Amino acid sequence: MDAPQTGSVSSGPGTVLRWARTVGLVGDEVEQRRLAAMRLEALAEGALPRAGAQDVALTAQWAVFICWVDDMIDRRGMGLVAGEVEEFTAPLREVLASGGGLMPAATAAPHAAVLRGLWERTTEGMSARWRERFTADYTDFLDATEEEVALRRNSVRLSLEPYVRLRRRTITLLPLLDVLERTGNAPLVECPQVSALLGELRQALADVAGWANDLASTADDAAAGQDNLVTVLARQDGCSLPAARARAADMIAGRRSDFRTAATALRMGHGVPPERQVDVCRYVDLTQTFMAATLRWLARTGRFTPEPGPPAPPQVSGPQL
Repeated sequence: MDAPQTGSVSSGPGTVLRWARTVGLVGDEVEQRRLAAMRLEALAEGALPRAGAQDVALTAQWAVFICWVDDMIDRRGMGLVAGEVEEFTAPLREVLASGGGLMPAATAAPHAAVLRGLWERTTEGMSARWRERFTADYTDFLDATEEEVALRRNSVRLSLEPYVRLRRRTITLLPLLDVLERTGNAPLVECPQVSALLGELRQALADVAGWANDLASTADDAAAGQDNLVTVLARQDGCSLPAARARAADMIAGRRSDFRTAATALRMGHGVPPERQVDVCRYVDLTQTFMAATLRWLARTGRFTPEPGPPAPPQVSGPQL
C-alpha cells in the first residue's frame, strides 16, 4: 500500500504528528509527545527558509522517518540477536531495489510502505542519477547501521579513526541532503571538475552533524550503553568526559573550517565550468543553510531528553559557518 498522506500541506508540529500517526510511526501518547518534542518541523523549516509548505512538510516527514528508523534500532534493544536488524532493514532494501515500485506481499512491512510513499513523492521530476545517488546513500546507511549493531553485539569498541568513518555513514545526513536537493530545488552538480570539492563539502557537513549530534546525545547514549564520539575520545585519550567534550567541540570547529574552505573555493569558481557556476552556488547555499539549521535544531530538540520537556543544548557554538 502507499503511505497515507494528510490533506494539509502545513509543516507545523500538529500536521507532522498527524502524518506520523496516519502512517503508523507513532501510536500511544508517550510516542506522540516524544515526536512533538523532537521539533523536526523546525529542522525542515530552517533548512528550507524560502520553500513552499508542501516541500517543507515532505522534508519534515523524511526527518521523522529517519529518526524513527534510528530509534527503532538504537533505542529498542534491537540487534541483541544476530539477524534481527537485518530482518528489520530487509524490507527497506526491497523498496530501494525496486525503485519504489510494487513490493511482494511478504516484504510489504509498514515501515517499508512509509519509505515507498516518501520515495514516490520525492523522486517525481528527479534524474536517474539522483535516484541512484539516494539509493546508494541510504543503502550505505543501512549497511553501516548493521555493521555498528554487530560491533555492539560483540562488544567491539572502535578507536577514533574507524569510529569517525562509521559515524559519517550512520548519521543519515547524506540521504536527507539528497532529499533537500529535491525540496530545496538545488540539485547536486554532476561535474567531474568539482566532484572532489563537492564530495569534501558533503563529508564535512556529515561529520559536523554527526559529531554535534554526539555532543547532544551523550547522556542518552550512555543510558543505552552505546559509544559516541565523546566516549571514544575519553577512552583513547584517557581523559575525563568533560575534557573529551571539549576535544570533540574542537574537532567540530576544525571540520566546520574545512567546510568553509570547500564552500569558498566552490563559490570562487575553482574548477567550475562557467555555465555551472550558478548551480554550484545554489547547492553550496543549500548545504550552508542545512548546516546552520541542523546546529540550531540540535540546540532546541527534545529528542535526547528522557522525558519530553525543555531540551538541554549541546555544548557547541552556534550556527556560524
